[in-house]
Amino acid sequence: MINLKFPFFSRKRRFLIVSNYVADNQQSMIRFSSLMKSVYSKYGSVCIVSPPVFLTRLPFFPKKFNKYLAYIDKLIIFPPYLLVLSYFFDLVHIGDHSNAFYSFVCPSNRTIITCHDLLAVRAAMGDDTVACESSFLGPIFQFLVMTGLRHTKAIGFDSKATFQDYLKLGGSPNSQNHKVIHIPLNASFVSDPILLGQNELNFELPKTPYLLMVGSAQPRKNRKLALQLLESLGPTGSYNLIFAGEGLTDSEVTFKKSSKFGCNLFSVVSPSHELLNSLYCNAHALLFPSISEGFGWPLIEAQSSGCPVIASTATSIPEVAGRGALYALPNDVDMFKHHVIKLEDFVIRTRMISLGFENLNRFDLDTFTCKYLELASSL
Repeated sequence: MINLKFPFFSRKRRFLIVSNYVADNQQSMIRFSSLMKSVYSKYGSVCIVSPPVFLTRLPFFPKKFNKYLAYIDKLIIFPPYLLVLSYFFDLVHIGDHSNAFYSFVCPSNRTIITCHDLLAVRAAMGDDTVACESSFLGPIFQFLVMTGLRHTKAIGFDSKATFQDYLKLGGSPNSQNHKVIHIPLNASFVSDPILLGQNELNFELPKTPYLLMVGSAQPRKNRKLALQLLESLGPTGSYNLIFAGEGLTDSEVTFKKSSKFGCNLFSVVSPSHELLNSLYCNAHALLFPSISEGFGWPLIEAQSSGCPVIASTATSIPEVAGRGALYALPNDVDMFKHHVIKLEDFVIRTRMISLGFENLNRFDLDTFTCKYLELASSL
């Protein structure tokens, strides 16, 4: 139904969502594009486009060059096509700030960018506190990202923390419109594991309580702390640890083989939605010790699944998890251990789960939709 509060949406519109390079396998960004499609499809037709995977598919190039060949696909082959295509749409939404440079080939008065984080930009500028790696081309690429962000007329930021980073990095020309728009859940999570059809999950949960980490193995995710925590809790053998998402790194495989607590470490690579929901429901707690984040979808996924959260105090994390988490500094193994044991108390555990459900009220789809409609109408 058309929302008459916003004149831009007084008739059916054509929307173009610029998504991510498929070969980069950025699942969270692909999910965000699907989320935006569900928002805009109520008001017209939606097309999702992404840079073609061309050079990285050619068999005669060594795989070690794929990262640099991808730059050609993204920066040389795709922009001319997008330049022509974008003029056939009423609104262009670049769904990931890492593609912000495409704003130069899109109509400036009809383009929105969503900025999820500026951690890579900070890293490229020499900020090692974000624990992000930067290649030798990183400074050039991130310069293009920041220039593209400054060029567009409207930006939505996932968190206040990311918006503050943008201001500190010299963004926000006077002509720009900005909104901090918290992301809602992009799928349904239930808190009762009985509703999930356990026979179809193809994963046997550990017999003892387990701690869960969800996401990639990037250094900033701080899986190293989780291994230290496992060792600290280990003498009684009462806890296991599951990494869900990206597979074990070489150092984590070494830990599993050589540490006496290696048998307590499990890996679930790219779990289905149902399995992920089940892992949340049955976990003792979600561990989220990230050194830096732009938002943190697992925080609200866990809360929606009735899973207590133990998180770091870094960047956007307290803003997102709110009162529904126990906090520690990202390097404080002892405090993480204290919180793990604290959640053994039924009263405390029940209270944290309740606060998590309460926190979810800030991340509803209607508010998200309304704010992006307002941002689009400001163009």
